[in-house]
Amino acid sequence: TMFLWKCQGAQRGLWNIFKIWIWTVLCCDFLAHHGTDCWTYHYSQKPMNWENARKFCQENYTDLVAIQNKGEIEYLEETLPYSRTYYWIGIRKIGKTWTWVGTNKPLTKEAENWGTGEPNNKKSKEDCVEIYIKRSIDSGKWNDDACHKRKAALCYTVVQCEPLKAPELGTMNCIHPLGDFSFRSQCAFNCSEGTELVGIEEIHCGPSGNWSFLEPICQETSRNFSMIKEGNYNPLFIPVAVMVTAFSGLAFIIWLARRLKKGKKSQKRMDDPY
Repeated sequence: TMFLWKCQGAQRGLWNIFKIWIWTVLCCDFLAHHGTDCWTYHYSQKPMNWENARKFCQENYTDLVAIQNKGEIEYLEETLPYSRTYYWIGIRKIGKTWTWVGTNKPLTKEAENWGTGEPNNKKSKEDCVEIYIKRSIDSGKWNDDACHKRKAALCYTVVQCEPLKAPELGTMNCIHPLGDFSFRSQCAFNCSEGTELVGIEEIHCGPSGNWSFLEPICQETSRNFSMIKEGNYNPLFIPVAVMVTAFSGLAFIIWLARRLKKGKKSQKRMDDPY
């Protein structure tokens, strides 16, 4: 009975793991097609200043959230609870430029999502940005505020793919827009002279945490093939090779004809011994 119970328990456990895996894939696929891509959101229970909020996110997750589009804002508005202090996000004024701190790229005009009359830089000390969630006015919009104020940290964790290494006898060049070997990372592979690439030249990290193709390898090519491919060979090589092959074939045909003729003579002697 105990053995049967263990088997049933193991089956339930495997089924639960399978259901979680299916849910994760479906969730990532849904988010990837609804403007939030494949990452998860997290927030702190306690309010803190902007610097500590970013430190909290980097230590526990990936970073303060970087808003990508309106679909992501709608998703956050629907899923996040109301916080009286609202939420810090990953934008800060560096010099005189509003900047996404995760990528160190300036905020473009097209990506701005300020509330009415914002940013107003009240008292010339508002260098950090919060997002209004479930606010009666301008909900989902941004507001510049003093960085020392205490608000909830809004963090994200991006899906990770298995780290890759450059192939032996080759090189690898990667682009990581959201973090090393994470969703949207792309890696291109090249092989050194005298070798050839086996696999796909460029692969990318998908929303389910898997690479689009298997990691390629570099393998040495045969010397004769590489010489011909690169044009580094004697111009008489091909005609001589053709002639040798032709003569070899002709010699084989002559030998085979003689064998057949000899076989017929032997058969005739056996049939007519006198």
